[in-house]
Amino acid sequence: MSPTTDYRRAERAGRAPRLVRAGWLAVLALALGLGPGAAAAEPKWHVVAREDGITVTKRDLPGRNFPIFRGVGEVEASIWEAMAIVHDVPRYVDWQANCTVARVLKKVSETEQFVYTRTWAPWPVADRDAVYHATVHVEFKPRFVVEVRFESTTLDSVPPVKGLVRMQNTRGFFRLTELGPRRTWVDYHVDADPGGMLPTWLAKMAVKRVPLEAIKGMRKRAVVTRGKYDEHIRRWKAIAESMQK
Repeated sequence: MSPTTDYRRAERAGRAPRLVRAGWLAVLALALGLGPGAAAAEPKWHVVAREDGITVTKRDLPGRNFPIFRGVGEVEASIWEAMAIVHDVPRYVDWQANCTVARVLKKVSETEQFVYTRTWAPWPVADRDAVYHATVHVEFKPRFVVEVRFESTTLDSVPPVKGLVRMQNTRGFFRLTELGPRRTWVDYHVDADPGGMLPTWLAKMAVKRVPLEAIKGMRKRAVVTRGKYDEHIRRWKAIAESMQK
């Protein structure tokens, strides 16, 4: 995938604000293992759902049963509040679709940590779990953007659990773009390999439901947690100021 190309297409289609320039997104594309000519052969994005101001799209890739998917929409929260919601891993169970366990395994720094999540699946499909390496990246111009990237990894201290399917090849990001004092544009992008057997009906439901519930969940959390992340926000504002120096 190429986030730069995706963003420009979304921009032309009126699904995203004109906020982020190609320069730093190109760096992201390289970080995700894409070559300069990757965009030329990319399949198109197709709209899966439009609901409550949220647009969900997917892109099918040759040789893969599960598509890349994304959801974009606005959340009524400051970018600091939105960032705090995404960074509060244990509370994923309150707003991420079917998330039953979420915890920080190792905090390397304020901008880097390892996390564990478990996701419920309806019988007879096995629940999924994963270990992720998560990092925070900040861009200040031309708009303030915070991006939380995650990629599945392995840790010797967290071996596979019997009865669960460990997701091995999953990556994505929450890209938060400041629109105003209490308005944030959210781009939730997932390139997942769920592993094991996954019925077609369940895969289709997940592609639509996961990004929809993520952004709707962020909207609800922004209301519930308003004023409760003040310490987190103060700490992150100090970190952001140090990054600008």
